Amino acid sequence: MVQLWRAFGHLVPLFLIIVLGVSVITYFVSKKRKSDRVIVNLLFIFSIIGILLVTVYPNAYGPGMPRVVNIVPLVGMYNILFHSVDITIPIRNLGLNILLFVPFGFFLTLKTSSFQRKLNLFVILTGFIFSLFIETVQFAIPMGRSSDIDDVILNTIGTFLGYIIWKLFNSKSSSISSFKETSNGKM
Repeated sequence: MVQLWRAFGHLVPLFLIIVLGVSVITYFVSKKRKSDRVIVNLLFIFSIIGILLVTVYPNAYGPGMPRVVNIVPLVGMYNILFHSVDITIPIRNLGLNILLFVPFGFFLTLKTSSFQRKLNLFVILTGFIFSLFIETVQFAIPMGRSSDIDDVILNTIGTFLGYIIWKLFNSKSSSISSFKETSNGKM
């Protein structure tokens, strides 16, 4: 993760702005025209590809690479939060794990919102399973990455935040549409 931060850290603010802008535009475009589901599906696939590139791309590869695993929840997060000498370390490690899965949660919710009754549970469970799959791959294939239960927790939180952002957009969009309908009916 440190190598990725060094290489792409300066692009994180731009990435955040682009993801937010694309998410808002995609949401409103897909609400207006149901035929634009192709765009939502593509963005969902791009979010999965982006996650896989960041999490499964090997730092190094070979049978001699050590396999590191942390199965004790919250200990790693506690150590990073309270024992880091630099404030940017918790932001990079914890924040980017959450941020990485926000687009996934947003586009998954947008993609499945029309036919899921228990949407929040479905989105959270899907984010959890996808993150668990990634951590399993990181442990199973010797590529210089560590497998950490804290990453599963943070990634699941990121997926849930994507769902919450979708809910906020959906409620704002519904209130704006109902306001327009009532104001048009009164005139």
